[in-house]
Amino acid sequence: MERIAFFDTKPYDRQYFDAANQKHGFEIKYFSTRLNEDSVSLAEGYDALCAFVNDDLSAPVIHRLEEMGIRVVGLRSAGFNHVDLSAAFGHVHMVRVPAYSPYAVAEHAAALILSLNRKTHRAYYRTRDNNFSINGFVGFDMHGKTAGIIGTGRIGLTLIKILRGFGMEVLAYDARPKSGADTEYSFRYVDLDDLYRRSDIISLHCPLTPETHHLIGSEALRKMKRDVMIINTSRGPLVDTGALLDALKEGRI
Repeated sequence: MERIAFFDTKPYDRQYFDAANQKHGFEIKYFSTRLNEDSVSLAEGYDALCAFVNDDLSAPVIHRLEEMGIRVVGLRSAGFNHVDLSAAFGHVHMVRVPAYSPYAVAEHAAALILSLNRKTHRAYYRTRDNNFSINGFVGFDMHGKTAGIIGTGRIGLTLIKILRGFGMEVLAYDARPKSGADTEYSFRYVDLDDLYRRSDIISLHCPLTPETHHLIGSEALRKMKRDVMIINTSRGPLVDTGALLDALKEGRI
């Protein structure tokens, strides 16, 4: 019987993988801890490992997995920026999720936009105290505003379709623009500077690579409109957190 060690697991992981495993009969051990150099020894005696986006699959961890006889690592994600592919090549086989519902992430991004705009999260707590004042909760009409989408993969295009339904103008940037997508989804490709300058809402939908690391930094933030809304449902390091906090404290975003 094959034995699989799962790292950084949540209750919903167990629910769905246990159900899927009924027809396979693998022996699964769920660890709530994240995989790193200190916790990798927990995988001793297993044949395979399943990791998530915050697990550490750097060279030292991969070499230790190989020493323990781990033959394959399955990623519960499409992204693989947390994997040292050079260290893994020829040593431990890596597989990833090829695709998943673009609607889930795109709809979540739209929910974040609506929550920030109409202060839904703050209103929830206020009404729990029987305070129904709308002071400070006034947002803006999304209709007629401009959204800037960085990354026009399946998720980015799905969000564009949603935002067009709100009556927004949509600008987009992609290092590899998709031919015909702008016509099909009714948006315009522009360069990043133009997108930063004209967008009321900016949403990130691109992978984390050396080129996109801290894509949103102090220089980019200075080019944006005052009170711009920034939504990031991609990898955290796309945004320079220090620069973002400075802009928030200064009331610029």
